[in-house]
Amino acid sequence: MGNLQPENEHDEHAFEHVSDSRGVPAWAVSLIVHVAVLLTLASLVLDPPGVELPRVTVIDPTPELEEDPFVPPAEIVVTEQPTPEAGAASEAGEGVAQSLAATVAEIPTIPVDPLPDLTSDVAFEPIEAIPTATELDMSIVVPGQVGVGVTGASGAVDRITAEIRNKLDQRPTVVCWLFDQSLSLESQRREIADRIQTVFEELGATRQSTKKPALTNVVLGFGERVTVFTEKPTGQAEEVVDAIRSIPIDESGAELTFTAVIEAANRSRVFRTARPQQNVMLIVFTDEVGNDQQRVDEAVRTCRTLGIPVYCVGVPAPFGMRDVRFKFVDPDPEYFQEPQWAQIEQGPESFYPEVVHIRSGRYADEAIDSGFGPYALSRLCSETSGIYFCVHANREHQGRVSDRETAAMSANLRYFFDSDVMRDYTPSYLPISELDRQLAENAAIRSLVLAARGTELEPMEAPVTQFPRRNDGDLVRLLGDAQKVAAKIEPKINLVYATLLEGEKDRGKLTEKRWQAGYDLAMGRVMAMKVRTEAYNRMLAQAKGGMAFEREDSDTWELVPNEDISQVGSQLEKIAGEALVYLQRVVDEHPGTPWALVAEDELRIPLGYVWRELHTGVNDPPASAGNGNNNPQRADEKARMLAPPKPRRDLKRL
Repeated sequence: MGNLQPENEHDEHAFEHVSDSRGVPAWAVSLIVHVAVLLTLASLVLDPPGVELPRVTVIDPTPELEEDPFVPPAEIVVTEQPTPEAGAASEAGEGVAQSLAATVAEIPTIPVDPLPDLTSDVAFEPIEAIPTATELDMSIVVPGQVGVGVTGASGAVDRITAEIRNKLDQRPTVVCWLFDQSLSLESQRREIADRIQTVFEELGATRQSTKKPALTNVVLGFGERVTVFTEKPTGQAEEVVDAIRSIPIDESGAELTFTAVIEAANRSRVFRTARPQQNVMLIVFTDEVGNDQQRVDEAVRTCRTLGIPVYCVGVPAPFGMRDVRFKFVDPDPEYFQEPQWAQIEQGPESFYPEVVHIRSGRYADEAIDSGFGPYALSRLCSETSGIYFCVHANREHQGRVSDRETAAMSANLRYFFDSDVMRDYTPSYLPISELDRQLAENAAIRSLVLAARGTELEPMEAPVTQFPRRNDGDLVRLLGDAQKVAAKIEPKINLVYATLLEGEKDRGKLTEKRWQAGYDLAMGRVMAMKVRTEAYNRMLAQAKGGMAFEREDSDTWELVPNEDISQVGSQLEKIAGEALVYLQRVVDEHPGTPWALVAEDELRIPLGYVWRELHTGVNDPPASAGNGNNNPQRADEKARMLAPPKPRRDLKRL
């Protein structure tokens, strides 16, 4: 563009004239001209300012209506054929709607709760119907049953037969029979083998039929390893019976119960995933918990994923105990045939301990039925929609079962309880994280578990109750020695009592009967033990202060249990009253349960003591001893000496 130069002289003079006019600089003139041009242009674009009017806000009283959510039209199925029925039961039912449920039926049903007639006094009961659907949804799991009590394995098999029949009514079914190979279960295996033929006959599986789906079977055994005893899945009853009878005894003492369940489920995976889909059932026979309980979560997860229910024909767990005495009678006549008592693991029934063990020297120390099976196996059945059967030959026995009355190859359980009553006291089979949440939220539950964990309170071992008076010094020495025994256990009792006392503030928040009964029984028994121990100690202290016999021939003081505790102080008397309230509440609110049985036994023992004077002849001259033979050798002992003793099994390998 270059420098600006005038095109002629006229323009040059004009440019100079402007620059020199009145002495105003040229740039100022240019600025004025440009501002004027800009103002002119602005006046052509902008509207002239008007008068500002007042602002008015109008509120519409009509509420704003919410727009209905947009729902895209569903797929329309069109057919030229008339459809007599509509919905999932119509000819196009699978295309219109697919119903899913844990139970399969050709025509789905949904339970309906009818509303009561408000104008009449007639109340309508809800219709008890199980939801069914045309397709099986393996993600839907109905909780199974635990604690179904039976007297023998045959009774459990009868119930299982009905379960198999229900599965067969739906579709072809595969049953995996899993047997514990331990020596203690050999007689039960023989019993099942004899019963299985009748089961197949009842199911119609021994005859050809085009109307009924096929029943296929697999037989497995487990000890220290898992073994399959059928070459391939079979529908022949004879092959199943022969396979069960061929199971050998595993004397290793190991029982990989949950490993066997996982392997059986994985072997059955093809039946659940291939088309046409088949039902699968796992039926476990065992009399112990299993040495691989740490795999219970894996077993639950595997079976739930595949929709396989687990049924267990097992044993009842002892109430709040892990081990129990087992009456072993060797099934082989070549071995020692007299009853022998072994310790085997059959419990406990809950994941966390819920029973504070207190040695009282009475029935409460003995094993009794918990009403449920061992925790891990019961949880497996519950979470897979199966059933746990508690088998014990003495279940129908009335009253206390003695050692002699305990059936061979059975646990030494003294009392049994009605399954219907115990249903309201089912242990929690929730995930451990949920159990921990309950413990964190309720102080009563937390204190009970803490007090029961690893706690076994032992009262004074054979407490001295008779104190002969040879002289005053000797009597004081005897009383002092007895006081030391009582004082030694008082700190441990007080520690457990303080732990339970922390949960008393949340006792009223407990809603489950099991936790209510557990806390009240623990609190009542610990308080009672505290009162008895301290009352014993204080009564001895009183005697050391001096007591005089009322009868001339008395020479011994005896401490006798008594309901009267007024002599040991008002504070201890108050605790005694609270203990009786707790124990009586267990009896009144939980009748027919293990908690009530133990509470009743506890209430029979007085909390206090009184002194009674006796004549024991401690200061009388000694009588001469006889020299007769009081231990003649019996004839049967001589007879047994003639025959060599039979060998005995190692009871640790049962």
